[in-house]
Amino acid sequence: MLPAWSQALPQALRVLPAADRARVEAQARQWAALPPERREALRQRMAQWDALPLAERQSRRAAWAVWETLPEAERARLRATAAAYARMPEAQRRELAERYAALDAFQREGWGLGAVLGAEWPQLHGLFSLVPSDQRAELLAMLRALDERARADLAVIAQRTPPEERDALRRKLLSMPAPVRTDWLRGQASPN
Repeated sequence: MLPAWSQALPQALRVLPAADRARVEAQARQWAALPPERREALRQRMAQWDALPLAERQSRRAAWAVWETLPEAERARLRATAAAYARMPEAQRRELAERYAALDAFQREGWGLGAVLGAEWPQLHGLFSLVPSDQRAELLAMLRALDERARADLAVIAQRTPPEERDALRRKLLSMPAPVRTDWLRGQASPN
């Protein structure tokens, strides 16, 4: 027997844009094709998710959003690190977890961006910490596209840029083509 909400689904689908309707219909077909025990397992996971405190769900969503922006090389590095962590003795894992928990929010935010940006976050934080959410993904992509020297140049510029000029600097960086950006950073960071 179908749940009550599923009977209203065809009517609700008609009002969706075609792309959204196709996505929902594909998901419904995937759901219907699952064995009953798999569907029940997913229902239980959904109930567990819904039972989490709002702050925990928000934290996990934010972590997933960051994961989605990581280049595949960094994802592979993190998978390998997670596997090594899982093989550690419990006492060592507990010590590492305690050390991470002792970091302030500023440091955890940086390490949440991956190993490369996490190590450089203290120098870049001032320029990128208070970014409007609609610019965040584009800025992270730009940062990840910069080579190590360009990020070092940007760190120098970030330290020199007064807070009231940071938004203009971010907009300028995003408006530049990548090759021009790297050269511009080099010129701005060099002592005159």
